[in-house]
Amino acid sequence: MSSARLSRRALLGAAGAAATTAALPAFPPLLTQAAAADAQTSLSKLVDMRFGMFNHFNLGTFTNEEWAAPNQNPTLFAPTAVDCAQWAAAAAAAKMSYGILTTKHHDGFALWPSAYGTQNVAHSSYRHDVVKAYCDAFRAKGLRVGLYYSIWDRTFGVEAWESRHQVSGLEITDAVQPGDMTFILGQITELLTNYGTIDLFVTDGYAWQMGQQALSYQRIREHVKSLQPDIVMIDHGALSVPFLGDAIYFEEPLGVTAPTGNTYAATQGQTISNGWFWHPSTPTESLMSKDAILSHLADLEPKYTSFILNCPPNRDGRLDTNIVNRLAEVGAAWNPDTSRPPLPPQMPRAEHPVTPVSAYATGFHTGEGPLNAIDGLSDRGYETCWSTWGLSSALPHSITIDLGGVWSNVSTLEYLPKQWNRNDTTDGDITSYTISTSTDGTNFTQVATGSWSSGRATKVAEWPARNVGFVRIRADSATGGYANISGVRIGGRTARPTLVSATLPGNSTPYRLVNRNSGKVADVERGGTANGTNVLQWPWLNAVNQKWTFTNTGDGYCEINGVAGGKLLEVAGLSRDDGGNVGIWSDAAAPQQQWAVTPIGDGYYFLINRYSGLCLAVDEGSTADGANIEQQPYTSLARQQWQIMPV
Repeated sequence: MSSARLSRRALLGAAGAAATTAALPAFPPLLTQAAAADAQTSLSKLVDMRFGMFNHFNLGTFTNEEWAAPNQNPTLFAPTAVDCAQWAAAAAAAKMSYGILTTKHHDGFALWPSAYGTQNVAHSSYRHDVVKAYCDAFRAKGLRVGLYYSIWDRTFGVEAWESRHQVSGLEITDAVQPGDMTFILGQITELLTNYGTIDLFVTDGYAWQMGQQALSYQRIREHVKSLQPDIVMIDHGALSVPFLGDAIYFEEPLGVTAPTGNTYAATQGQTISNGWFWHPSTPTESLMSKDAILSHLADLEPKYTSFILNCPPNRDGRLDTNIVNRLAEVGAAWNPDTSRPPLPPQMPRAEHPVTPVSAYATGFHTGEGPLNAIDGLSDRGYETCWSTWGLSSALPHSITIDLGGVWSNVSTLEYLPKQWNRNDTTDGDITSYTISTSTDGTNFTQVATGSWSSGRATKVAEWPARNVGFVRIRADSATGGYANISGVRIGGRTARPTLVSATLPGNSTPYRLVNRNSGKVADVERGGTANGTNVLQWPWLNAVNQKWTFTNTGDGYCEINGVAGGKLLEVAGLSRDDGGNVGIWSDAAAPQQQWAVTPIGDGYYFLINRYSGLCLAVDEGSTADGANIEQQPYTSLARQQWQIMPV
């Protein structure tokens, strides 16, 4: 049969597999965060550890894959006798201070008996808790313990950006769904409550696969910190400056290394053998030389960068002899430099950020719109940015960021310049700025102005804490005469913001959605109530199928409910395409049914879909009755703007 594209929701419904999510253990509410050591203390502890062991040991060890394929039989994981004590002894012999274990890689197989799914050791050929054995063995040698956890999970389907699978001839497009967050936070709870104090928690597959509109990194971060307040979080994002995590991870095999003069708390990862996982050639490889390892340690120590050397265990569950011998050689020749000055004071951070829901700008280069500044995608191969490069109008230009409601205690903005610029220049780096805030999206008050030096380093601006719903940063000057913003982080530095009010009331008041260009309203075709019924524009008739209510989701978005039938406005087929159709569907608490509602200051709004990042619009700007309503990239066109008028 020919391949057909189908949403995961439709496939699960057709197969009766929705019980997969329903069977997940109940997830506890967010815990109250305990008092933590100050960030400077925690980061100083990290850099003083200096040298650690990364252990990539998982399903890929047995399938000869760097990224094991998803949905493989868990019985393929079949070590004969995992010997974590041998790993720890080799780390201690090298004078390492800690280890980091890949508890779950991108394929989703877990090295502990997780209650979430069957891709774990409890269903493997080796039914032992490897995470427990690892923690016990490394602590017995006086070593600290770190855990690596891939948020991106290709078996469970925690993925985005048009990832596709073939299942029974059907092409599946996944969306991150509410059950996915239950799954992630549930597994993290297991890791951070069952194994004692964990010093490092390393996440992967977030900043270069999904981004914060698809999956709330801040929700994950808050939960991790609530469970282990002093833990240091690191995200594998291939940046040379801190942004999401507490410290930087330089991934050397990608060509990202600690620069000369670095004073950010950091780690740098490299593998001793040809690959992160064990391969049949590993026992006979020449490996990274002793001198090369010593050279790395000498180079990174004054850069306040801890060297993480990956040492992959073999299919027996032991380190090969050549790796053990090489580590012993290193330990015999290296001692930490105790005369190194303490870690310099780290820059102030928005320790309690608010995840933005939308953004618009006075201008932008095609394909580099304002939503790119808030999407959280930051990696050498996946970086996005808002850019005014190539515009005929010179600076100043501004970008306005919608926080999805009014939040208290907002005081800090971090600006991430583009990390991987055209021709590796610093053009586009904002050098002077003005920041204004608003509670209604119309009336703005200047709160900060100043200058920044050019370069890739994160820039910070602060002002007295206040209630904020919208933040506008105006680039008054920039290198090269145009502005780039790869990422912004906005929030509170010492106090956690709380939601004061939402953009629209979450009650039963019915509204009509009136298109600015046509003057016509969003209308459910022929008054239909069936899932998948199309939404068109039509003259206002005061009909029930032209009335909508707004329900706040609690995190800055709205569900838009059709009064006729109670179905929700959504992007059909999980489309991220320009022109993707808009229809109605039963409530699934899903991102394709959630919309950021952003005022533009003159009585109109634009509505951005949480899943696709595209806006509600009338096809081709038509003024005809029955013209289709779809999604498009927001470009400030009248056909993309709506009045939200009480009926």
